[in-house]
Amino acid sequence: MTIQEVRGDLRTIRYYYSKQKEFEKAAETVGTNKIAETVERYNQAVTNAPLKLYEVYVGLYVHNNTQEAFAFDSDCCTEYIRRLNKELCVFLLNYFKGEN
Repeated sequence: MTIQEVRGDLRTIRYYYSKQKEFEKAAETVGTNKIAETVERYNQAVTNAPLKLYEVYVGLYVHNNTQEAFAFDSDCCTEYIRRLNKELCVFLLNYFKGEN
């Protein structure tokens, strides 16, 4: 796994959460999309992250905020959120590499 793959997964997770109700409704008829497994895997991983990284994951990916909006809501600068997001990606990469 690479950092680019982690970032790609996080973009997909953000999209999933932005349309979660529609996907859950469709799952009743069609079945659950494979992304649900990825979401569960990342959710499990992030429960082991430091609290600030957990908060960034929830704010950016689960609640579908931009870095700018999350920085505003968190009363901090955008650069700080960018740095934490990068730390989150590195944490997830290391976590998943440690699983194998």
